[in-house]
Amino acid sequence: MDKKYIISFIIFLFFFFKNVYSEKIDQIEIFADKFTHDKNNKRIYAIGNVEVIDDNFKILSNEIIYNNDKKVISAKKNIRILTQEGNIIRTQDFVSDNKLENAKSGKSYFYIPQINEDIFEIKYIPENDRDKDLKTSKRYSRFASLEYERRNRTWEVFRSAVFSACEICFDKKKNQFDEPFIQLKANKITHDRENGIVEYKDAYFELSGQPFFYLPYFSHPSPEVKRKSGFLTPSYFRNVYLGDTFVLPYYYVIDDHQDITLKPRFHTNRNPLFFIQHRKNFLNGEIKNEISNTYTKSGNHEELLGHIESYGKFNFKNNLDLKYQIHRTTDRHYLQAYKLNYEDILESNLSIEKFNRNNYYSMNAYSFQDLRSFVNNKETPTILPRINLSLNSELKYNSFNNSSDFEILSLTREKGATMQKLFLSHSTKFPFLSSDGSIYEIGGHLNTGIYKINNYDNPLSGVFEEDYYKYRFFPQLTFQYSKPLYKNTKKSKQIFEPKVLFVGAPNTGNDLNIPNEDSRNFDLDFPDLFNKNRLSGTDRFDSGSRVDYGLNYININKKKESLTSISLGQSYRLRKDVFGSLNSGSNNYFSNFLGVVKVNPTDLINISSNFSIVPRNGSLSYAISNISFGSHDTRFNINHLLVSRTDGIESTTFDRRNQISSGFSTKIDRNWKFSASTNFNLKNEIKFQNWNTKILYVNECFGFSLNWTRQYTYIPEDPTANYFELKFTFKEIMEGDL
Repeated sequence: MDKKYIISFIIFLFFFFKNVYSEKIDQIEIFADKFTHDKNNKRIYAIGNVEVIDDNFKILSNEIIYNNDKKVISAKKNIRILTQEGNIIRTQDFVSDNKLENAKSGKSYFYIPQINEDIFEIKYIPENDRDKDLKTSKRYSRFASLEYERRNRTWEVFRSAVFSACEICFDKKKNQFDEPFIQLKANKITHDRENGIVEYKDAYFELSGQPFFYLPYFSHPSPEVKRKSGFLTPSYFRNVYLGDTFVLPYYYVIDDHQDITLKPRFHTNRNPLFFIQHRKNFLNGEIKNEISNTYTKSGNHEELLGHIESYGKFNFKNNLDLKYQIHRTTDRHYLQAYKLNYEDILESNLSIEKFNRNNYYSMNAYSFQDLRSFVNNKETPTILPRINLSLNSELKYNSFNNSSDFEILSLTREKGATMQKLFLSHSTKFPFLSSDGSIYEIGGHLNTGIYKINNYDNPLSGVFEEDYYKYRFFPQLTFQYSKPLYKNTKKSKQIFEPKVLFVGAPNTGNDLNIPNEDSRNFDLDFPDLFNKNRLSGTDRFDSGSRVDYGLNYININKKKESLTSISLGQSYRLRKDVFGSLNSGSNNYFSNFLGVVKVNPTDLINISSNFSIVPRNGSLSYAISNISFGSHDTRFNINHLLVSRTDGIESTTFDRRNQISSGFSTKIDRNWKFSASTNFNLKNEIKFQNWNTKILYVNECFGFSLNWTRQYTYIPEDPTANYFELKFTFKEIMEGDL
């Protein structure tokens, strides 16, 4: 064997034009076992483990000829070309210019990485191992052709070619490679890299090597581009009201920061529906818009139906944020009937927020559209404006900590009470830590405000009261004590913390001469137990004096990595709350027993429950429980919701709820998944709300899902019926969500 020499040639190339201008080209380095220089023909022969390295490409081959006069590189035998874009070309003969901008080859294999990687980090691989990088690196989309041609680096032609994004498996029994699961075979494939498109002429769509259907012309985005205009995968679903529905989405790129998706829907039982989604990114924010439109005909009357949903957020300098949301529809039943993400209440809002260290400022506006049949939308409120200021000092032990919250609000209705208010809540707290680890906190709190009220149906007098003012003054004193105890052993870590809160306040927190707009429904639970005001707003307060007491316990098993967390508590008040919501858990002297329990004995089992128990009879006032178990591949969960009837002078009435939802999901194998779920009511009898099942198949280049839903409804526009949906996607060819 000849001794191996490594010789480096640095070649400076110049192009000469009529005006004798010249251009200096990046240097090329050639490494090989052996070099021969033909001075007469101005050629350099490199033989054995040849590498040609440029800033834009790398060529590996057994033999390379470089024509210094014509600036042409010719390669033979076991050629592999690595480009700056991460592409790999394998062939047995190859001719190109010295920039690899124009090239030709015979039988070739062209690999495009499906995700970004720096191909130049691949080190030199011996000749007999030169396919290892394709086996061990990331996935590739593949072109294979009998002839390959490249022009200006941006235009490539594959003749008698195939394209596939699938992995190609080797059959050891047959001692050959299997056909890809999905591939496109054509007489001519053109890869227009400048415009980011792949075009096929005289093509067949093949499944496992068998022609499925013929395509005289077909195109799809280049695997090298992230976004490209074109059709997305169509989908199909069916139900009684709409009939058979076909969705044919088209994706259109407006610019680098903006795009739209057109999703026309064609129904056999209803008129077509136009649906469009718009997205735009800014340097400091984003907006998302969604609009749909159709029309229905009843006799001689035509009605236009539609909806709009728009969302945006922007971040400005000095921690200033702006957000908005618009959500409206023309008809109460439209969103549910046409399967467009129905919600009971549609909210539109505008918000400007600013954060400054511990302080927070906001200005908001709200409008609501209630789609529930028993609600009169003329009675829904419009809030404009709502201004909040929250000023807070640094939180420190052994020091006075102050916080002040201001609220300015104007609430109007087309029918019903209107209100304007100015409210101030101020707190001064003094926390201190004793030498034994006990934490004490003394606090003084002032809540005061002025209201202007109009057209209010006063529950005390039973008459509508017009245009009057009310003033509120509600002070509170608090004292809180807690003592965290910590134990660390070889087996476990344990934390035990008893906690007590004393609240002193007058019995004037609930003035029914003031409309209750922000505290109408309340269920006492453990997370709210130690709040001085456990209601959600400022129109009503947790009136009177009381003491809250409870404990927290956490046990972490170090060996099993299991977790047990238990929180229990109760409250005692000196006077009953006459005007509060019934079954809220805090009306009587002693509140309900409250608890939160979480048990995770292993990674396979999770149990949690948030509950409230009535002391006098031990019944559950409410319970929200969850049990889930199984491995990462197979999981089962069941959720139970039990809530007593809510009623009261000011409360919105809700009937007793007893509901169960359960779900099951399993990964059958590498490609197949199955999931199912159901919701049903146990109030008086088993009453199903819905059933859902989904079968999902996904491999490296193809996927489909089949979804069945049975939705139990009680509106004529969308009666109880079965709903079927079929979706599919082809990697790099026609992609869509599953």
